[in-house]
Amino acid sequence: MKTKKQQEGEMENHNLPQNVAEQSKSVDESRRRFTKSGLAVSGVLLTLASRSALGNGFVCKSPSGFLSGNVSAHGTPQTCSGLTPGYWGNRPNGWPLPYLPGTCHSQCSNVSGWTGGTIFSNVFNCNGNGSIYNTYTMMQVIWLGGGGDPYQLGAHIVAALLNARSGRTPVLTEAQVINIFNEWNQKGYFEPTVNVKWYEADIVYYLKTTMPL
Repeated sequence: MKTKKQQEGEMENHNLPQNVAEQSKSVDESRRRFTKSGLAVSGVLLTLASRSALGNGFVCKSPSGFLSGNVSAHGTPQTCSGLTPGYWGNRPNGWPLPYLPGTCHSQCSNVSGWTGGTIFSNVFNCNGNGSIYNTYTMMQVIWLGGGGDPYQLGAHIVAALLNARSGRTPVLTEAQVINIFNEWNQKGYFEPTVNVKWYEADIVYYLKTTMPL
């Protein structure tokens, strides 16, 4: 039997608009790229995305650590308790300062329902590949969905930033999240380490490993 908390979590995930076919395809493409590059060390991706027995969170890695395949590092493994874009979209009162969600006037799951709030381009560089987010607030980017944000990179970047600000992702600081996006904006990809390129689907795939809730 599902608890009320589980049911609410499912509703939050379904409230985030997305093109299921496109997202599934992007994840498959991401997995193929990781495997082709020899990065999908047996069991590594599964372990990184599995729940830690050490606390209420998922074992998580920094971008470079994610590639290393070392899941038995010295010391206590770090865990992430990041929240998904859907959660932040439905919890405007929980946004950490200085980031502001704005005001919802109607249809809060739509871009047009929100005014005010922190402008996305005031935090991230949007003069290149990120120009599609240039006119939106951070909350509006969360609600763009698959049509305006095909890989939902913007939505996951916003969630990652709010998670970092809230102290939910010890492996990612606000500066690192901003750098991931800004490098993608400039180059069309992010390099977690030399000669390894993460495109939109790859970045989202990684960020999801820090968002178990």
